[in-house]
Amino acid sequence: MIPVTIDNLPHKLQMQFDLGAVTTVVYGKSFAPYLAHYPALQAKLDSTQTFIIQSQKNSKLVGVDLHLGKVDFGARNIGLFKNFGDSLTDKILATKEVVSIGTIAPDLFQDRVLVIDYPRRRLCVTDKVPAAYAGAAFQPFKSKKGRIKIPLQIAGKTEDLLFDTGSSLFALSTTRARALAATTGVIQDSLKSSTWGEEYYVYGRRPSSAIYFGKKRLPDALIFSDNIKIFDKFFEQEGIWGVTGNKFFWNNTVIIDYKNHVFGVQ
Repeated sequence: MIPVTIDNLPHKLQMQFDLGAVTTVVYGKSFAPYLAHYPALQAKLDSTQTFIIQSQKNSKLVGVDLHLGKVDFGARNIGLFKNFGDSLTDKILATKEVVSIGTIAPDLFQDRVLVIDYPRRRLCVTDKVPAAYAGAAFQPFKSKKGRIKIPLQIAGKTEDLLFDTGSSLFALSTTRARALAATTGVIQDSLKSSTWGEEYYVYGRRPSSAIYFGKKRLPDALIFSDNIKIFDKFFEQEGIWGVTGNKFFWNNTVIIDYKNHVFGVQ
């Protein structure tokens, strides 16, 4: 979660940091009290500027002054994800608690360098790779709609995986068929998960061999899959083996150079 300020509103707000998303958005239900209370913000809602999420067209807020922490990202167009989020009332305007109101997506970081320091729980955005991270282990990545796909060595093959900071439960998730091919096949763990409100079970199996990013061996982790093929179509459309997230890199700093299309780990 990242602290944010929108149009200098005097409220404590935060947004989820999700590189598996496409468009930075505020949630319609959660942000409704702020729009209603601040006419100047409401006036920035532009129905001619749209984006698609969950196969539905939504409008954007245009020219919003956005800060991540103390860092000024200038005037930005951000999405308003209608009918999504926790329903909040006007009472929320008086709270001193931090309120979650949306998602930070990779559209904010294109043509920049993003550094994610997991151990110290901090990140920064720069125009070039800082000298302190020049010696990181870098590998080229592919991208589509701003989302990146990093190469991992799984079962002796190089596979492209979506790097998704919104995927925190699992180091690796893929289709059932791929999980069976790359593991011992024996279920080691299971739990109930959910996606956009749909609940289902996932099953973890132990990889048949170590997993690598370049020459860097990654921590031991289970490969998870479900039995209802909830993501199979998405994996096929994106041309990816599966999804990886924060868990592999929790003790490292990750450097994502969007300008030169390389992903580094230090």
